[in-house]
Amino acid sequence: MKNKKNYYKKKQQPPGTLVYTGDQSDDSQELHLITYNKDKIVHKKIKTIDEFINEENLGIKWLDVIGLANVHSIEEIGQKLKIHRLILEDILNTRQRAKLEDYDDSLFLVIKKLSLLEGIEIDAKQISIIIKENMVITFQEYDEDAFKLIKKRLEEGAHVRALGADDLTYAIVDSIVDGYFDVMEILSEEIDKTENELMDDPKKEILNRIYSLKRQIVFFRNTVWPVRDIANTLSRGEIKLIDQKTSYYFRDVYDHSIQVIELIETYRDTISGMMDIYLSSISSKTNEVMKILTIFSAIFIPLTFLAGVYGMNFIYFPELKWRYGYLGFWIVSILITAAMIKYLKSKKWL
Repeated sequence: MKNKKNYYKKKQQPPGTLVYTGDQSDDSQELHLITYNKDKIVHKKIKTIDEFINEENLGIKWLDVIGLANVHSIEEIGQKLKIHRLILEDILNTRQRAKLEDYDDSLFLVIKKLSLLEGIEIDAKQISIIIKENMVITFQEYDEDAFKLIKKRLEEGAHVRALGADDLTYAIVDSIVDGYFDVMEILSEEIDKTENELMDDPKKEILNRIYSLKRQIVFFRNTVWPVRDIANTLSRGEIKLIDQKTSYYFRDVYDHSIQVIELIETYRDTISGMMDIYLSSISSKTNEVMKILTIFSAIFIPLTFLAGVYGMNFIYFPELKWRYGYLGFWIVSILITAAMIKYLKSKKWL
């Protein structure tokens, strides 16, 4: 859960106020710099933003900023790279909805990287991306090797390094969207497992799991839905910093986001059906119990009547002094019980 205190504090401030709303406990920050072209790639850690500005530009410069709690450092980065203050505000707001904003000299993108914690709880990490001419700047709260595969691809492929900053942006967005399928696969397995257990034995613990799955699916849907709009906008070829050739690749990201949303809708319907099945199963079990109790009641009503009659405290009962009265009572009771059972079976109630 994000730091609510910081979030509510931010709500009281005017637009452009820089307030970190995440839950990072310390203000440590790392700056990872990658510069590359077709023939060469250089990785290094830098200490200040000035080193990034003064770094030799081989072709494309990628700055990965890890750690957002140091607001002063983020503000300094924004000032020296001429990043709009509203962008900095959104970067520090880790509750920001996925979005795309086109500025005069830059493109700002927020997207959520999803993973699963223990069980089925979805963990969302915000990644902010700023695209400038031959430059990409990414901001993330924690270092979790989010770009490990992309960096490996840059090292191994000269043809990849020959591409522009928009292609690097595509690679980042595409890898994040592909990760949604991994989360969905695990949730799908959990849904199938829960559904099978529900059909076998609808326990209360299964109801709790169904509610948990429903919450995660709703959260998943709310996270992925705006990504579809982002990919759609980037695929139109109307943004200056996105080359027409790269926009074609964003169509693939758009298709993937649509597939994820369709799966989410399917699983949401499945979970709703599971809720109905659980309630129907509980109702059916209750009806079975009530049916058995009603059958026993129906059988014992005439027996209770006889026992009540002969249990009355009147003096003159002709059968009381009969030698076989007790035996006769049991014979009559047994015959009545047998007749009731036969009648219930003939009606298929038993």
